[in-house]
Amino acid sequence: MISFTSCEVEVDDFFDDDDIGEMYYSRSRDLCSRTWEDTYVNVDGHHCFQALDFYIDRTGVDYQEVRYPDGSVETMEHRFRWNWDNFQQTVIRMEYGPRDVSYLEEVRIGGNRLSGYLDSFDNYVEYVGRR
Repeated sequence: MISFTSCEVEVDDFFDDDDIGEMYYSRSRDLCSRTWEDTYVNVDGHHCFQALDFYIDRTGVDYQEVRYPDGSVETMEHRFRWNWDNFQQTVIRMEYGPRDVSYLEEVRIGGNRLSGYLDSFDNYVEYVGRR
């Protein structure tokens, strides 16, 4: 919905409304029901661990560990705001800060897995849920 008042524009984001009608099942509760974890080797050949937490208030935490050959571990924790970016709830927009946005596209949630394409269609990711 768009409403115009004197010099003010307000745009309501209907994609992010959990009351999306009978045609679609809201997947926010499924997304927020557990921590989503993945292990991988990054482009530098280091072993990495990532855990994503999505909260129903549209905030989240991206926790990452990078293990180096000398045994040291670098940990990072980034907070973000998230929302569904389309009516079908198949795209998650994660905003880490100004001009720092990631998209998880073709989202699938089921069988204790969260999967999709992260920031490009050549970067398929699959997370396993931990309650």
